[in-house]
Amino acid sequence: MISFPLLQQGFYIDLNWLGQLVRIIIDGVGIVGVGVIVFALILKAITTPFDIYQRVKMRKQNLIMEQMKDDLEKLQKQYAGDKQMYNMKMLELQKKNGYSMLGACLPMILSFVILIVAITAFQTYAQYANLSMYERMAEGYNSAVLEYAVDGKDYHFLQEGEEENDLVITLEKFQTDENGNRSFTEDGIVYSLVEEGEILRMQVESSAADIYFCYRYNLSPADAARTYFINEDKLKNNAEIWGKIEERMTAGAAEDTACIEYFQSLGAAASANVFRTEKNPGFLWVKNVWYPDVSYNHPVQEYSSFKSTFNSGIRSENWEGEKSIGEVISESNYNALTADLSAEKEQANGYFAMIIISIGLMLLSQFITMRSSKAANQYNTVDGQGARTQKIMMVMMPIMFAVFGFLWSAAFTIYNIISSAITILVTLLTNIVIGRIFNKKEEEALKARYSRSVPWKKDGKDANDGKDRKKRK
Repeated sequence: MISFPLLQQGFYIDLNWLGQLVRIIIDGVGIVGVGVIVFALILKAITTPFDIYQRVKMRKQNLIMEQMKDDLEKLQKQYAGDKQMYNMKMLELQKKNGYSMLGACLPMILSFVILIVAITAFQTYAQYANLSMYERMAEGYNSAVLEYAVDGKDYHFLQEGEEENDLVITLEKFQTDENGNRSFTEDGIVYSLVEEGEILRMQVESSAADIYFCYRYNLSPADAARTYFINEDKLKNNAEIWGKIEERMTAGAAEDTACIEYFQSLGAAASANVFRTEKNPGFLWVKNVWYPDVSYNHPVQEYSSFKSTFNSGIRSENWEGEKSIGEVISESNYNALTADLSAEKEQANGYFAMIIISIGLMLLSQFITMRSSKAANQYNTVDGQGARTQKIMMVMMPIMFAVFGFLWSAAFTIYNIISSAITILVTLLTNIVIGRIFNKKEEEALKARYSRSVPWKKDGKDANDGKDRKKRK
């Protein structure tokens, strides 16, 4: 008998309510990339009202600042060497004209907090989704191998306080042969007692010719986990399978190793099929959206890179508490699981396109925002430092998002693209609408100013007109 290791199943990462929302959306849509877009749209729908309010306030304040342009320029010249005095006079002028940035800052802070909470949940979901893919692959791997395994009943000895049931057995059920072996046969399956030191186990095997695996387990229901073994004697009766095993032996593998490698190849083929067909993680040109859209990264990672992407504890109903990813998926098991995915371990995961789009949209968003608040940036400081700071931000923000794109998943980059596009649209529409409203108010103010009645006019008529007419008569 050759011991054969199966892979662990049933592991997962806990998700908070927002992570569960992401899961429901992506599972409901069915296409991972489209699900990410839908999530981004929902998140922006939540934050956009605050964003609109903030940008309306910013635009209004900038227009007020433009109206104060002449006065502010005079103050800048007058107090060019005294920043403190300039700030004091500027604040007095702003207060007089109804200028205040506080209303614009609060919604921005709220939107930022919502964004951070959402992104944290989104990154956790990326780990959850990646782990779920490998859990399904492990299930496919085990299922392919266990097609050749016996599927018997897990009988156990009667426990204290337990009522008898269909799975309870006693030693009397076993028959002892001339060699002292104790067993019984039921539905073509042989159940044997096996002594391993002081531990008594049950071995379950089938007499069917095409069932090559048996298993053993403890007779206590508390620790009745199965351990599978290959019956190489049965394998030798199948000329086709044994011929493939002998090919491996000819290449230098020992008989036990060759048997294990043969069935591992069946499991690896099944797990590769799961990766390529079941809920494929690719979207557009990106092969796996849970990794960055870069050419030097790959849809399937080497074990060290795979392990480094997880910082959340792994849970399962099979154990208490949390485990690290290394405790759940060992390097040997990972290599067995991904043995048929060598092409995916070498091909480019992406071509930087999403990162470039994300940088371009962020740059455009920063440029539009800077133009929208040009006056505020120019006159908020006596030396125009605010404008220079805004220009620096216009460069730094795209660089920061570029770093995110290289380090984080392509799914997060998709979110950034959608978010930036909506922000640009909101800013442009806000600028147009508020600009028109402000211009209309200015026109009405001018009309009111120049159509105001003077003291010698009544109802739009000159009071002297009647007197002049009388004199002429």
